[in-house]
Amino acid sequence: MSGKAYSGQKDNNAGNTQNSRAFCEGLTVRTDTSGSTIGDNPHESGSEAADAWDRGWTVGQAAAGTTIDPADAPNCAVNVTKTIVA
Repeated sequence: MSGKAYSGQKDNNAGNTQNSRAFCEGLTVRTDTSGSTIGDNPHESGSEAADAWDRGWTVGQAAAGTTIDPADAPNCAVNVTKTIVA
């Protein structure tokens, strides 16, 4: 569900809005930016936010050529009709 805290992990999400936001940002970069790479992560390497961003980007990468399943990104507003560029 959009708005629910989720950082790409099944636990430790409650109240962690920064990592939840980072997850959605990573997903958005991969799904909306042609030619993006996981190296585009703007967060400090090794931080929880960087890890969450990577997990979001990876969800988008896994959906390349298909659409995002909302269950894979429960806190992000996802376009279920948009095919992700491979």
